[in-house]
Amino acid sequence: MAWAKAVCEQLSAAGHWADYIDPCSGLPMIHTDLNNVYPEVPALSVLMGYQTANAGCCKVLLHPVWGSAVYPASLFTEAPLEALQAAIEDANGKQAV
Repeated sequence: MAWAKAVCEQLSAAGHWADYIDPCSGLPMIHTDLNNVYPEVPALSVLMGYQTANAGCCKVLLHPVWGSAVYPASLFTEAPLEALQAAIEDANGKQAV
């Protein structure tokens, strides 16, 4: 969550729209007025072709390498690729400290 926040803050400071999803609620963390739940597990199943498994009333994502030992996290932006890559590199550097 701290990494996604750092990426979004850098992109926003550069004038780009960016937000990330709270994995527990599925709600956006920055633009809280957008009260729309984003279903990360079904989305990755559709977008990436990952399989899912039922776990009670929930679905669990099955990553092709790590199986169910992962949880999806989504970040959205309209920034150009170069700006996103720079924000990611900056956030990675901050996380390493």
